[in-house]
Amino acid sequence: MGTIPPTLPYAVHHERHPYAVQRAHSDDLTRHIGPSWLTVSQLCHRWQLGRKTVYKFIDAGVLPAWRVGSHLYRVSATDVLQFEAQNRIRPPQ
Repeated sequence: MGTIPPTLPYAVHHERHPYAVQRAHSDDLTRHIGPSWLTVSQLCHRWQLGRKTVYKFIDAGVLPAWRVGSHLYRVSATDVLQFEAQNRIRPPQ
């Protein structure tokens, strides 16, 4: 069993693929050290929402996000957990 590199905060060991990435769960988000970031696509899968809805949260200032490049966003795991707690969104099981 190999070690998981710190650059993959929500990676889990898999028998065939040692660095297979699964959907981020709340336990995974709080378990590692250092900042972790989720993409809009990852948030869509996590919350089962469309991209436009997540972008509306960002544009309204309800969900803090950092712009990467000209059109990419990243949201910190801490902000995701706070947003879920404030809006009663349950993380995936």
